[in-house]
Amino acid sequence: MALTVKRVAKLVGAGVAGRHTDGAGGVKGLMLCVEGKTSAHWLLRYQRDHKTRHMGLGSARDLTLAAAREKAKRERERLADGIDPLKLRREEREAQRQAEAKRLTFKEAAERCHEALSAGWSNQHHANEFISSLRRWVFPIFGGLDVAAVGKDEVLRVLEQKLPGKMGKSAGGTFWKARSQTADRTRNRIERVLDWAEARGFRPAGTPNPARWRGFLDQLLAKPRRIAPQQNMAAVPYGELPNVMATLAAEESVGAQALSFIIMTACRMGEALKATWPEIDFEAAEWVIPKERMKARKEHRVPLSPQAMELLRSLYREEGNLYLFISAKTPGTHIAETTVTAALRNAGRSETVHGMRSCFKTWSEERTSFSPIIAELSLAHAVGNAVERAYRRGDVIVKRRKLLEQWSRFLATPPKADEVVVSLHRRDGAKT
Repeated sequence: MALTVKRVAKLVGAGVAGRHTDGAGGVKGLMLCVEGKTSAHWLLRYQRDHKTRHMGLGSARDLTLAAAREKAKRERERLADGIDPLKLRREEREAQRQAEAKRLTFKEAAERCHEALSAGWSNQHHANEFISSLRRWVFPIFGGLDVAAVGKDEVLRVLEQKLPGKMGKSAGGTFWKARSQTADRTRNRIERVLDWAEARGFRPAGTPNPARWRGFLDQLLAKPRRIAPQQNMAAVPYGELPNVMATLAAEESVGAQALSFIIMTACRMGEALKATWPEIDFEAAEWVIPKERMKARKEHRVPLSPQAMELLRSLYREEGNLYLFISAKTPGTHIAETTVTAALRNAGRSETVHGMRSCFKTWSEERTSFSPIIAELSLAHAVGNAVERAYRRGDVIVKRRKLLEQWSRFLATPPKADEVVVSLHRRDGAKT
């Protein structure tokens, strides 16, 4: 006898345990299984490989008789096609479980990508900026989205988001137009996170990166440099540096001493602030910066002029503190970058500390006859192509020492008003 809607309701309501077959007119093998007043479900019985199997189809309270018959009919059609419904269900559940295990939100992917990449950054500021820009501009828009689902629309929503009114001149504009350089850096970081996710298997292999610029977003957005042309960091004219150095010498603060050392060695600020006494070889008059703190991840020897050595000998030392330029506020640490910038401001200058490296380069080109390569190597820049660098095994420290000694003498000698520079070439390539 086939099941009917009324009979199903009566059997479920009575709650008498038993199995009731959907007979003639129904679907072969479909059964209503009643286990009690609160439990009843549909079951499909079938044979496969001479074995009887039972497949649950769902609760009888949620699934109507018509829906149960339709579901059972679909499974019977699979059997007719040689497919075992139970095996297929297990495979689908396993695939879903694996998919869930691989599911990662963009926020989680960004944090794991940042953790993986941070060891390769020589500048902690850049490492922090990578994740902080994503937290500010990206996470609120699609941070919770599966990283595999991030596409062009999501990336454009970030880059074209409207800026709030509290952002001054940028208020009301879009992120890409009003803060183009920051937006482009954020785009690049999204691209790196998505590349990392693909390499780790959280995005399908071969999926085009929707944050890529060349050949994709460059067709949709204006070039950042067209919107806001990139400007070089402001630098003090090198002819005015001797006066700046004299002002710093008179101040005698640790910030002024650090800035003087940075100028004399033409190094990066981060390299100087994290410099330690074990890195200084007083006998050889050299400062050896380990590769972990260099931008190019290569050890760099800096020849120290007599003026630089004199400055180092005058520095105050703190017991247990290995840093050259120690902080007066936090024992055991070095001074902050803001302390060095403040020293430059106290000297009456509005330019940047990093611009001092440009001063050195310009002075070397205009006031000496040293090869430009010597100045570039003094700045710890990569010179030439990969082949040229592979064959250049030395670091020309002798010539670099002569250049930096000449630079220190220039810094220590205020120019005269009627001074005329005359270049006298020597065999070693330097000027006198």
